[in-house]
Amino acid sequence: MSNGGLGDTPDDALLAGLRSGREGHAEELTRRYWAAIQRFCAAYLGDAELAEDVAQETFVRLADGSDLPGGAVRPWLYKVARNRCLDVLRRRQRSPTHNRPLRTHVDHADSTMGPQTRTARQERRELIRAIIDQMPDEYREVLILKFYEGLSREEIATAVGATEAAIKGRLVRASEHLQEQLRKITGSQS
Repeated sequence: MSNGGLGDTPDDALLAGLRSGREGHAEELTRRYWAAIQRFCAAYLGDAELAEDVAQETFVRLADGSDLPGGAVRPWLYKVARNRCLDVLRRRQRSPTHNRPLRTHVDHADSTMGPQTRTARQERRELIRAIIDQMPDEYREVLILKFYEGLSREEIATAVGATEAAIKGRLVRASEHLQEQLRKITGSQS
């Protein structure tokens, strides 16, 4: 599938083209954001197969074009994906703190490190993931969106339907909770 040279086109121009029915615009946006949205869904749901389905539904909604965002497309995609993830979780009747393993792409230790350093770093990542897995969804999702997906506070606010001030507060509380749990487990001032 050719994108007709749309690779350098800004997101807002692709969105405008999609609104006016231009060929290839939805495909280019899908190419740009598929991996990130699928990764987010996998982290949120803890199930790669379900994540694939939710990501696909997210991009079908984009391609459909009937409910496109007025602003930036990136946070809108996360909002659609998040809402679909919540629907899936509600259907499964899972509690907000149900243990859903966090799946991330941040598992590759620096190959220049020695084996002990790599092992220690990997153990710390696993510990952090386990703590995040146990957090309430409102904290868990902001940490995933901020630190694993790289969204700004403004983009997170759009994605979760909250104010930027509320997101700032959630990030602070989630980070404090994470640090407190790390201190309890490791017995140090992490």
